[in-house]
Amino acid sequence: MRIFVRYLTIVALSVGFLGITSVTNAATVNSSMSRVKSFSAVGSDKVVTLKWLKMTSTSRFKISGYQITASKGSWKSIKKVSASATTFRFTGLTNNTNYRFLISAMSGRFLSPAIAITSAPKASSKDNAIEFGQPADMFLNDEDQTLFGNALSEVLVFTSLTPVQCSVTGDKVKPLALGDCVIRASSPAGAGFKAAVPVDRLLSIGNPVTPVTRTLLWADEFNGASGTAPDSSKWTADVTDGCGPPYNNCGWGNSERQYYLASKNTHDGSTQGNLTISATRQTGDTNYSCYFGRCEWLSGKITTYDKVGFTYGYLESRMKLSPGNGSWPAFWMLGNNIATVPWPGCGELDIMEFKGTFPQVTYGTVHYRNSGGGHSYKGSTRNTGVDLSKDYHRYGMMWKPEEISFYFNDILVYTIEKSESGLTRWPFGPNAQGVDPSFYAIFNLAMGGHFGGAIDSSLNASSLNIDWVRYYKVDGFGKVNPR
Repeated sequence: MRIFVRYLTIVALSVGFLGITSVTNAATVNSSMSRVKSFSAVGSDKVVTLKWLKMTSTSRFKISGYQITASKGSWKSIKKVSASATTFRFTGLTNNTNYRFLISAMSGRFLSPAIAITSAPKASSKDNAIEFGQPADMFLNDEDQTLFGNALSEVLVFTSLTPVQCSVTGDKVKPLALGDCVIRASSPAGAGFKAAVPVDRLLSIGNPVTPVTRTLLWADEFNGASGTAPDSSKWTADVTDGCGPPYNNCGWGNSERQYYLASKNTHDGSTQGNLTISATRQTGDTNYSCYFGRCEWLSGKITTYDKVGFTYGYLESRMKLSPGNGSWPAFWMLGNNIATVPWPGCGELDIMEFKGTFPQVTYGTVHYRNSGGGHSYKGSTRNTGVDLSKDYHRYGMMWKPEEISFYFNDILVYTIEKSESGLTRWPFGPNAQGVDPSFYAIFNLAMGGHFGGAIDSSLNASSLNIDWVRYYKVDGFGKVNPR
């Protein structure tokens, strides 16, 4: 019995010592220690990342590490990291659920008072994007038009950025005053999507067009059989890279990268009837040389030079422009006296120029020789709000002796009056002897050059599609000059 009692006493003492040792080795919160600073949490997909400012040891407390606790309900996870750590990630968490996180600095068997923060992991938002189709330009007092578009998040909001010109209610736009109306389509963050980059569209609000009397004087509907060349009684194909006679103008004066071939101008034989000017990257099947070496592109250009000339009036064409960075289609005119009055003295009228890098923009420009004998030009652009390579649109020019206006779908792009040129006589009106000028029309598809810019390395083909070209006499102005 004494032996048994002695045994129990020894066991009890042993258990007591073990308990004292366990308590002694457990970390103890010491309120004299400084708390961890700048504790923050960022949630992502099933993860919360914790960050803090590294603690500095003192003579009394040498920082040996950090203790971090994550908890949610009855679940708890305790982690210890080194003294050099300033971040820790808890993974495998449940998205959209709040977790409580505690952090304390450790110094031997002491812990600093904890700092708590709450954060929830969440799935990464998906990228959002907007498609927004611009409605037609409007006239004052038109009925409201419907705006159309969509977003990946299926949430699309339309807003007027020019409330003086137009108002937007839901998906309807109302014209209020003359001028440019700018409408923004936006899609806010939500439903697992990020906020989309807003898309702005411009439509012009103008007065109803006053009817004008137009008399058709000349036209080409391009209704030829598939694969045939344009009518030779109306058109001549310019060829080569411009270096040789009669052009003597390497790169066509703009460091262009194409070589023109007559075979690149063909009718498509469709019911609508189109002329296609196609540009293709030169392959091993041909070996045309350009001013810079082996030509990069083969394309087409047609003109009415020595076939027919035009004086004043309204010239218009319906076209679908060429896609791709570096493409440079143009519908333009030069003075028929170019052989004796070199450019820019002969004058140049750019009814439409286009850069594939800015597919919504059309340019209208005039070029002439200024009073000092140098080159001057004036013009402007119009952001149409639609990709001009996706569909057909009309590009026109009203030419009067002292005023020239460029149009896109009957909407004004730019107007210049002779007085703005600073010239007593300009090449677009009668000369000192009272003789009116005659200009010839040009369609071409250039690639690259000073205006076209860098060509997309992945682009191998592009095309300019011309439905028709028509020339009218308007308000007494307009005359065809057969050659």
